[in-house]
Amino acid sequence: MAQEPSYENEEVAADNTEAAYAELTQRMRSVHLSRLSELPRIELYLDQLLALVSMELGFMCVPGETLVTGSMVNNYVKQGVVPAPHKKRYTRRHVATLLFVCAFKRVFSIAQVAELMGLVYASGADLALLYDEACAALERALAARFSSEGAREPERGIRVVDEKGDPVAPGLARLLDSAVAALAAKVYVEKTLDVAERARGTADRRV
Repeated sequence: MAQEPSYENEEVAADNTEAAYAELTQRMRSVHLSRLSELPRIELYLDQLLALVSMELGFMCVPGETLVTGSMVNNYVKQGVVPAPHKKRYTRRHVATLLFVCAFKRVFSIAQVAELMGLVYASGADLALLYDEACAALERALAARFSSEGAREPERGIRVVDEKGDPVAPGLARLLDSAVAALAAKVYVEKTLDVAERARGTADRRV
């Protein structure tokens, strides 16, 4: 005999989902990625590097996901995607590069991420400023995606300028903006589905 749907269960799930989504929205709109000047000045060993990257990008992970491992880092170095460490120690440049790779590999292949990085290096852009711009752009994109008003376009995009402050590679700016938008959209979908699934599970246990 078919089981009747539990309306009480559905109401509990709806309440749980609403509360959990409100908390998620607040958290995602408050995401802060460390700018280059905020990253450790001291050189890091591999375990410290992994811990830092996992902490910085933890907001985008889904349950059970391992964002980065030592084997991954070694493979990225062999592929030329991440610079080789100096005497097994990693600088802020390594941290910033690995953050870029680990973030965008969630929406693109490593080959595509490497191609994007190649365009960045060839652009003549101020890399330190561009890294900070990319961090700010992702924060804005997440805030817009998780806005109570629904998805909206961020107020401005990434500025790609050289060390003199002159704009370079306008096509690259558009490409990076699109990559950031794709990443923010993926995070939004995954996090929203996870909230719904967890809320449903809580309701099933309570009813």
